[in-house]
Amino acid sequence: MNRAEGSGRSPDTAERNRLKNRFAADLSKLAVTPFDTNSLMKHVANFDAETKSKRRKDLSADQKRRLEILEAPLVSLTGYLVLAYPGPAESTNCGSVDFHDWHLEMFDQPSDHPPQPGDPTPIIVEITPRTQNAIFRDGIRVQELAAFFRRPDVTYESTGHPAQKVRVTGYVLWDDEHNDNTKDVGATIRSIARNRYHNPWRATAWEIHPVIKIERADAAPSVSAPSPQVAPTVPAVPSATAPQQFVTILRAVKIKIPYGETILQRGTRLPIVSRDATTVTVRYLDSTYPIPIASTDLR
Repeated sequence: MNRAEGSGRSPDTAERNRLKNRFAADLSKLAVTPFDTNSLMKHVANFDAETKSKRRKDLSADQKRRLEILEAPLVSLTGYLVLAYPGPAESTNCGSVDFHDWHLEMFDQPSDHPPQPGDPTPIIVEITPRTQNAIFRDGIRVQELAAFFRRPDVTYESTGHPAQKVRVTGYVLWDDEHNDNTKDVGATIRSIARNRYHNPWRATAWEIHPVIKIERADAAPSVSAPSPQVAPTVPAVPSATAPQQFVTILRAVKIKIPYGETILQRGTRLPIVSRDATTVTVRYLDSTYPIPIASTDLR
């Protein structure tokens, strides 16, 4: 997963993957153009009208220059986070099943149900393995913001609260792999496929990808973007007589979480719940997990 182009071999796939794998930027030093779902659609409308069902390799020289301009800036997108789920293995992440993107579906209005026929389609925004850990450390938990999660078996689960209005900041990306107006792209969901995904899937092939920051768009204090290792954190309460102890991961460890699997990556610092001769139990998200002491900085 170190190569920015992932395992992409064709020039257009490598180019797309490099864009998806951009790193987080110092937002304090850069201008960020704000959009909501409607204004983003208007912003790309002319390009979309000219490039229906086209791919990067099909663009004219003038269209390629315009695409470079459109994909260059950092932007923010404000909308309601209705649905979140882990993305599949893909060439962007070298086909890894452990390191994957997280898909967030953002809508102009909140919804009290998962997407279904007759509903408007969302704008897709994605958190990547390159941005998720820093985002997680900044305090955002996707489960506290999304109304629903899609599990690995493609069933839906309510998070127990309404979709939150959020502002995501990241890079604009034209994901031309999904620029199909007969399948992926459309204004209204027409059907639910056999695999239970809604069709069309999205309002546009344009995404915010990668997402590098997420904050609540209401009066709540803002924090930076989620690690999709998503679930509300219940902080351990330090004892009045002993300070909370922490452990740092030195070797990546795979754990099972409620919505699939994730990797505790090197450098992750977590509170200790207990330990024995070979394992240390840590608190991560809303649960505790035993991990090998050999993978940590404990001696």
